[in-house]
Amino acid sequence: MTAGAVASRPAWLQEPTLAWRPAVHGVVLCARPHDLADCLGPNAVGAAVAVGPPAAGHDHLCGLQELLAVLLPAVREARPEVPERHAEVLALLTRPQDAQAPRGRFVPVSETASLGTTRRISRESHITAGWIDRAARFLVDALPALGERPVLVLDAFDRWDRISVRILYRTVLLADQQGRGITVRGLLKDGGSLFLERLSGQRAVGVCGVLPPVAETLPGAPGVPGLAVEPWHSDGSAGPLRAIGDAIALQNFERADLLIAAHLAAVGGDPLRADDTADLIRLQAISEAQTGRIDSAVAKLERSLELAGKPELRAHLNYLVALLVTKRKDDTDAARTFYLRGLECLDELAEPGVDAQVERAWILNGLALAAAIDARETSDAERRDELFQSAFELEFDAFRMVREMPGDSAFYLRYNLSHNLAFLLQITGRHRQAEEFLRSVSATMLGTGRPEFFVPHHYAIAVLQLRRGSHEEAAASFAAAVRVAHSLRDPFHLEKLLAAAGYTDLRRGDHPGAARHYRDAARTARRLCDETAFAQDLAGLLWALTLQGARWDRHTLAAARIWYPEAAGAYDRGAGRDELAEALTAAGADIAPPSSKLPSYLPAVDLEGLPGRDLNRFLAGITTRENPSALLTQNTAEGTGRAGEAPEAGGPERGWAAARGAARPGDAAAREAADPDAAVAQRAAGPDGAVAWGAAAPSAVTAREVADPGGAVAQRVTGPDGRVARGLASPGEAVAREPASPDTAVAREPASPDAAVAREPAVPGVTVVDGVSGSGRVVVGGGRA
Repeated sequence: MTAGAVASRPAWLQEPTLAWRPAVHGVVLCARPHDLADCLGPNAVGAAVAVGPPAAGHDHLCGLQELLAVLLPAVREARPEVPERHAEVLALLTRPQDAQAPRGRFVPVSETASLGTTRRISRESHITAGWIDRAARFLVDALPALGERPVLVLDAFDRWDRISVRILYRTVLLADQQGRGITVRGLLKDGGSLFLERLSGQRAVGVCGVLPPVAETLPGAPGVPGLAVEPWHSDGSAGPLRAIGDAIALQNFERADLLIAAHLAAVGGDPLRADDTADLIRLQAISEAQTGRIDSAVAKLERSLELAGKPELRAHLNYLVALLVTKRKDDTDAARTFYLRGLECLDELAEPGVDAQVERAWILNGLALAAAIDARETSDAERRDELFQSAFELEFDAFRMVREMPGDSAFYLRYNLSHNLAFLLQITGRHRQAEEFLRSVSATMLGTGRPEFFVPHHYAIAVLQLRRGSHEEAAASFAAAVRVAHSLRDPFHLEKLLAAAGYTDLRRGDHPGAARHYRDAARTARRLCDETAFAQDLAGLLWALTLQGARWDRHTLAAARIWYPEAAGAYDRGAGRDELAEALTAAGADIAPPSSKLPSYLPAVDLEGLPGRDLNRFLAGITTRENPSALLTQNTAEGTGRAGEAPEAGGPERGWAAARGAARPGDAAAREAADPDAAVAQRAAGPDGAVAWGAAAPSAVTAREVADPGGAVAQRVTGPDGRVARGLASPGEAVAREPASPDTAVAREPASPDAAVAREPAVPGVTVVDGVSGSGRVVVGGGRA
């Protein structure tokens, strides 16, 4: 690697230390009155910094505003370079509320993100996680202005909003990792909460006494602090839904609950506003579902159904109940009952409008998901084929309804449906067809040349290539995504991409490349204070070195002694490769195969936990953990430290057999994939050619309608019943057939500047240019064009 390439690498990838150990103490929740000296010891008294209580209401960043009121004057006087270095995030943290649109501070949330979290009960925390991380790093740099090892004593900590708590908790972890001790003493005033209960179980958090019980009284009830809100008129141009949607999207659920309760009180049980009341209770249910209160959420949706009058709203409420029992209770039979009730509501309409068609399409999408889950769970092959065929037909029917429909809701739905169709192709084993289909529906966005589009696209393509055994192509695609993530300064996606590249190298027999990638992934996970990712990435590094027969340097060995002591002990004894592999297996040193999509939420930052089952992995047949010990038997030459050639086998779903036709690491197809700073490797064609397709969908359902008239031209899809897709764009429109590398930043045949791209499905976390108006459209937390 050249000196210039090394210089371009972030500092954390040049830091050799790996042996990070999480903090033991840092945050203390004080649930009873007692002296600071009794709580933290006499030395804490002199270091204490008092921070006042925030106002009631859990406004976005209300807690952090109190800390900044104390900190900023001190840091501007003692360390003026710190605010300058962190000017961008500091401006976001301190900007005043907009009097014309009082939605609270710190709202880097798009309408599409707000729509997604209030429409599909989804969490989209990746974008805000980046800002939270940057805010925490500002505090780590700034807090020494208050003392060498300050003790922050926070009054009424239970009134802090969740965003502020996440930033402060992350500050404690980062400071400890950097050897800068920061202690937080949170004094509880009003009572307990679900979030404080969850926080008390995190590492580095302790409790003095017993946390008060979570109040069962809903916000807005007598005796509970409420909010003053402007009256909501459902026929007006402005309503509360955006403010509530922002709060839910930011996972500031206490704020959302207070806003909802205030508006419910304002509606006042007016029988003429039953639909407004039902809609607010719906949002209440979504907030509860996001915090794990599933039974209560279902009960509220059923209450909302009793009130709702509009067929479109009743259809949507049935859809939400069905989605909850599908994803959180795994009850597809109950889900179908609610989905069908939703369709019956829409059948009441003599002339269904746009809203009704959108609701019908969402319900068909939900029925397709239920069919796919049942297909994956059944052992009856014939039944499985029937269910997957039904899922394809339902998805195509849904897309036909909204393919040319205007509006944000239809735009968001089209994106979901097109990618769901690609996912169905993947989970039915049609990986090449899924890849070409995904290229076709993404070509217009990629043609804009915006780098944010490339990361999720290249990752999805790489996973499909990996699963069909085209490891050299997968390595090149992961390398392209790594380069773009570097340029975007996105360490959260970068860690997943580096780990995926390391996994791919292991499978293709490039053990030195796997070691480089897993080492960089572990360094990135360490920077992010992500224990789970660090342990898996370190495991990948240890396996790569063991399979290669290479020595463990002192930094690797020091980390192994902490995280996998049994394996480190075997290495210290001079164990051979087989014994080391047994020790790694006994220590639980498993690695994580890449999921079918990059995560949209980050539990290490948002602290909201994970669902009981990763539905994407389940449907795609991708395990959460794998043990690479079977690779030991593949090539005896590896015992001397030489990377060997992997024998033929299928994709990751077949276990630890290597790829069909995998090349040696020295082959030219994707040499640069092992090095994120090298040039992106050229795309290697598969053994059946670059445009060959697998089998089509299990019926003659046409994919012709999937791309919109201003979208990408699809490759021909050939199946057992003939051609099922072609010419998705209008004649004469120039669209990219294959996205270019991030080095060129534009597709090989970019779309015409006059082409209408506004209706093309978007990618989460990025920005798409509205081709009709030429303005920037923010989608799912992205920036503006």
